[in-house]
Amino acid sequence: MGSMELRVLGVDGPPDDFADNIKTLLSVDQPAWEILAKWFLTTDSFDVDKAIASPVVAGSSLLPSQYRKCAGALEYLLEAWHASGLQLSDLQHDLLVWGLSTDEVDRLSALLHRLEPVKPLVYGEFMRFEHENAVLPTLEDVDVVCDMRPVFEDYVYHPIPEKRAVSHSKLLGFSYMVLIELLTEDIEGKTHKMAFQMTEDTLADFQAALRRAAEQLDILKAKTREFPA
Repeated sequence: MGSMELRVLGVDGPPDDFADNIKTLLSVDQPAWEILAKWFLTTDSFDVDKAIASPVVAGSSLLPSQYRKCAGALEYLLEAWHASGLQLSDLQHDLLVWGLSTDEVDRLSALLHRLEPVKPLVYGEFMRFEHENAVLPTLEDVDVVCDMRPVFEDYVYHPIPEKRAVSHSKLLGFSYMVLIELLTEDIEGKTHKMAFQMTEDTLADFQAALRRAAEQLDILKAKTREFPA
């Protein structure tokens, strides 16, 4: 990188994964860029995983990993551009200083100019993600298994006296259980697992609590409709 100061991309420059992402973006063909442009201009969620699963992307020349990197490069550029409050020419300057060729910057600038109307939305989605994932780990996955637990008359591991009126081999019945494993991830990408079990009664209480929480969310949303979602 040259000694000139970056105007849009910050003092420290782009994040570590930007080099690989922009290289991938510049390596794909124009039809792939059209698919990316159409997604940015029409999506309401900027959910890359949903886009990758769509028939349009699945039927294109883009591999899922390529789409993710291309979208990541464009998202970063649009976010940085919006946050800086500067012009496309300033971003062009930064990309040249960062090491892209004039031809690469010209080609990329044409795409960024098309996407300029949605850069506030891209930045807003970025900030929503930051706020929703800050402070506490976020739930990423839930695994649930139903279990039929045998109930015996005595423990397997127990200080056993010489004479005992109950037997560890006598089956009294069964208890129906639900086993749950939660996978969470914090904003730094560290994952955490927690597993627990519930009886039928506890599951019913948990379900009722979730229903009440959903009702409270509906009330909160109704009371705050004047605020942007």
